[in-house]
Amino acid sequence: MRYQINGYTDMYTVIANERKIGGAIEAAQVRLRTGEVFTNAVLTRLEMSGAHFCSIGFVTEEGKRLIVHVDDISMIADARHVNVCELANECMRKEKCAERLKRLKRLCELNEGSCTPTFQEEALLLAEDIGLEEARSHVDLSFLPHAEKSRVVRIA
Repeated sequence: MRYQINGYTDMYTVIANERKIGGAIEAAQVRLRTGEVFTNAVLTRLEMSGAHFCSIGFVTEEGKRLIVHVDDISMIADARHVNVCELANECMRKEKCAERLKRLKRLCELNEGSCTPTFQEEALLLAEDIGLEEARSHVDLSFLPHAEKSRVVRIA
């Protein structure tokens, strides 16, 4: 898990900057005023009208896409920003992994023979989002620096 989402502003920031920061927003539960409950909903859109949030788009575990007015939402429980490979919503995990993998392949194709720090950063972000092992099985990532895991020693 990257971090907990604390409100609509956090959701909007993550969704608006999804390409730069990666990951997705998943809520353990979204309950509507009608009583309908959706578990592991992945939030895909947050629309604003002027300075006010007006609607939220999300995808259910069954792959059903819903757009709901914010006044119709009773509760969004345990919303968090997670890597795509950590999504509990299987339908969106497959879709987003395929999308990120396609972008990673295209990025590697366009930068073939040129290994700039910016290219490495974006490729690493995409690979970590998909899962390094999964990404390596589809794309040659030998150009990425091998980060050694630092050992943390805790005293007291």
